[in-house]
Amino acid sequence: MLEIKNITCYYGVICALKDVTITIPDDGIYAIIGANGAGKSTLINSIAGLVTPVSGSIVFDGKEITSIPTKDVIRTGIALCPEGRRIFKNISVYENLVGGAYIMKDKKRIEENVNYVYELFPRLKERHRQLAGTLSGGEQQMLAMGRALMTDPKLLLLDEPSMGLAPNLIDFTFETMVRIHRERHIPSLVVEQNSEMALSVANYAYVLEVGRLTLEGTGEELLASDEVKNKYLGA
Repeated sequence: MLEIKNITCYYGVICALKDVTITIPDDGIYAIIGANGAGKSTLINSIAGLVTPVSGSIVFDGKEITSIPTKDVIRTGIALCPEGRRIFKNISVYENLVGGAYIMKDKKRIEENVNYVYELFPRLKERHRQLAGTLSGGEQQMLAMGRALMTDPKLLLLDEPSMGLAPNLIDFTFETMVRIHRERHIPSLVVEQNSEMALSVANYAYVLEVGRLTLEGTGEELLASDEVKNKYLGA
């Protein structure tokens, strides 16, 4: 479904990604792990059209998307749950969700998706009229994930979904990711510093170090890797 071939990205004179190639099939949960500054968010932002590679290509569902604007990337079927949530704080939970479906015209389907999000996150249903900016950090993360689901995406991108969350909410976030895949069959690509959690749910994963891919394998294989244990799992 997603083919990233030899992309290189710069921020000014700093090389954030160097000759990175990954493939994401049309099913499963995939993870990118690595230390802070490894280039993980740059990679996911390049897919979303927020960063333009200086070389290489990104092909999604047979269409070249390397240099197209983010609004057009979304229309191809990619949805991003961004780092830091970036919800609209001055409008309600419900308005955030409906706003996330702005490319959809089917009002019935929009309401069906709202109800599905409320089923996933009952707290959001309880607070549907509440201003989003007054939610707790965990509730805002639920809202960001729910908003990303509103367009019936073909691929879900999640950038550091566990950042700043309490341990029980981290577990819930990853359990929900697995549930979404099981119930909606939406493949997802998650970028995470919480390597153990990401690898525990991932069908396949990649390790980024200073902008370069250094390891790849199934989640189980990387969890068992001595190199991964020493660098990322605190072993």
